[in-house]
Amino acid sequence: MRRTRRLLVALTAIGVAAVGAGTVEAEPLDREHYSGTDSDSFDDCGFTIDVEATFSGLFMLKEGRRGDPTPYVFDNYRYVNVFTNPATGASFTQSGNGLFKNLHIVNVEGTVYRFESIEVGRPFEIRDMAGNLVIKDRGHLRTRFSLDTQGDTDLENDVFIEGTFELVADNGAHPGFFIDFCDIANDLIG
Repeated sequence: MRRTRRLLVALTAIGVAAVGAGTVEAEPLDREHYSGTDSDSFDDCGFTIDVEATFSGLFMLKEGRRGDPTPYVFDNYRYVNVFTNPATGASFTQSGNGLFKNLHIVNVEGTVYRFESIEVGRPFEIRDMAGNLVIKDRGHLRTRFSLDTQGDTDLENDVFIEGTFELVADNGAHPGFFIDFCDIANDLIG
């Protein structure tokens, strides 16, 4: 899970503007309601796992501040992933409903930026095949990490800087943030 959470943060964590009182908000560069499905298979945990994903949300991309090209991202999301061991038919569900946004973006050097982000809501929940709750995250997480933005607004080419991810605050209960995905997968469907 830790690897999955970090990947999720790295892919979605490209910032949101925090607007001060009395400030006029600029129109977003992009504002999109999204939804979709996806499927995949992987064997990172020592056996094949099939995953079926359903997701939806509201994504907004806002201009960087003071002429900086680094955009701010806002993502109000909902998802359900069903992980199945095709050899046994055993499965479990991972789901979430939350809000991710960056509070601060600071230029470190060149095109490398440090992001401070929050994630609130119920970003992570796991239920076994019978529907029993195994893990539930809720509350407020504040994280810090660095990305090389390549100096443009294209989120697809941003590079996560290894070793810069830091948990700044954990307000609530977030056991899913600290567990390993393969441990859960082996326990529930391995």
